[in-house]
Amino acid sequence: MEVSCRCTELEINRYKNRLSDPFLERIDLIVNMQNVNANDRASMSSADMHREVIEVHKRVKLRGQDNFTAKLSDSDIEKFCVLNKEAKEVLDMAVHRFTLSFRAIKKIQKVARTIADLDRSDTIEKKHVLEALSYRRRGV
Repeated sequence: MEVSCRCTELEINRYKNRLSDPFLERIDLIVNMQNVNANDRASMSSADMHREVIEVHKRVKLRGQDNFTAKLSDSDIEKFCVLNKEAKEVLDMAVHRFTLSFRAIKKIQKVARTIADLDRSDTIEKKHVLEALSYRRRGV
């Protein structure tokens, strides 16, 4: 059963404008979801996803991390979230273009680290930073 929102566009925008930047900055990922048909098949099964998560946890442990990437301290981010040269340049451009705060930069680095782990990459590459940036809020 599909239920549509009864709010007007004005009401939605008014609500979104009440959310402060510091509050929104604490959200790591924003993903717009599409409606799906119950008959559609997922490209990856739950069992496959579970195996992928287990593999990422193994990579994290082998790297020497004691905490999940999302829980890393600032000093651990510098140690475990190593960006290659291109990735660093992209992040630097984003910092200047979007005037990102220290907190936002650290969140992007951690999300990019997770994306790199899913990609089985030891270093964070440009494509990982770009994907992490794509999960930041847009027009909230």
